Amino acid sequence: MPSFKETTLFLHRWLGIITGLVVVILSVTGCLYVFHHEISGWIRYDTFHADNVPANQQTLPVEKLQKKTAEALNTSSLPYGLVTYKDPARNWSAMLYKGGRESWTYFGSMEVYKTAYINPYNGEIEGIVNEKKDFFQIVKGIHWSLLLATPIGQPIIAWSTIIFIVLLITGMVLWWPKKWNRAGKQKSFKIMWRGTWRRINYDLHNVLGFYFLILSLIIAFTGLYWYMPSVKKSIHFIGTGEYKLPAGPSEKVVSTIPDSAGISSPQDVVYANAWEDYPTAYSIAITAPTDSQSTIRASVRPDGQTYYGSSSLQFDQYSGELLSADRYQDQNAGEKLLSMNYDIHVGAIGGLPGKIIAFFASLACASLPITGFIIWFDRKRRQWAREKTVQKRKTKSTSRKPKVPV
Repeated sequence: MPSFKETTLFLHRWLGIITGLVVVILSVTGCLYVFHHEISGWIRYDTFHADNVPANQQTLPVEKLQKKTAEALNTSSLPYGLVTYKDPARNWSAMLYKGGRESWTYFGSMEVYKTAYINPYNGEIEGIVNEKKDFFQIVKGIHWSLLLATPIGQPIIAWSTIIFIVLLITGMVLWWPKKWNRAGKQKSFKIMWRGTWRRINYDLHNVLGFYFLILSLIIAFTGLYWYMPSVKKSIHFIGTGEYKLPAGPSEKVVSTIPDSAGISSPQDVVYANAWEDYPTAYSIAITAPTDSQSTIRASVRPDGQTYYGSSSLQFDQYSGELLSADRYQDQNAGEKLLSMNYDIHVGAIGGLPGKIIAFFASLACASLPITGFIIWFDRKRRQWAREKTVQKRKTKSTSRKPKVPV
């Protein structure tokens, strides 16, 4: 009967071979996507920023800018709102996404995915980006579902990630030194750069796997957030001790139709009130009402690098009065952890240093299946060579003719 370590090695080896390619793809695309915000901001600087900002920084009415942006996107409304920025030199933006098409590919299931940028001072459209053809959206599509439709590709991604977590745990078992003496520690904690290529490859697999174990587990676990409700419940449990998802709003917030005419520019009132409430925010997206009872929404993003501190406000569309506020600071610890998940996954929670750490952790994850496969294939190749040599010797010994005595 095989021992515990032999069974662990068998699982580690064959599970790694089965999912290795998917793990490499996930890890490499994760590396590429970490700095997409910084790279996109540099490449599209002229599209993102307005020229000739007036001294008084007086923008056109929000409703007028929303109408112009919707026309540019060939739509009747902006479902994700018009994003306004604290930086006076930034063009405002609006995204249009329509999915749900029958297709087996990631982009084939999208009807439209575009972002328009408008100068808030003169109302000119500075650019419309087709996100379906954007490099980082392609990278995201590979990372999300291998460019397959979400119902097809995401289960492959999720179960490969689960198996990768098992590989990390079994790898830790196999890494554990037999003896905690000086020789054992050197073998487990240091890469012997002066050794043979086999030794260096083995150490890269063994030692890097140990040093990036915790970070790799965090990245893998937070990546399952979008597929497994149990992960969301677990994150909420860590913060509150309750294994359940937070309850949504019990009642729908609606605008009250007044007896007389309301204020003339409610969206401009909402825009002013939201920025007064959050004067240091990075951006606030203003979403127009869709019917006579819906509200004007203001989605506040406090930081341009992260998303976890976001708040959502709802205003009466006739009076501009604040009706409801889902503020980040009012959430419990479990809800805050859930909102942090994406920023933890990409390392943005730690700012630029966090992204750099996430980049190298993802790079280490990408290397593990490669170095592991080299170890397995090299051993197999040498085993095949030995078996071939033995077979040749047997063939030679049986083919020799016995000497006939004279």
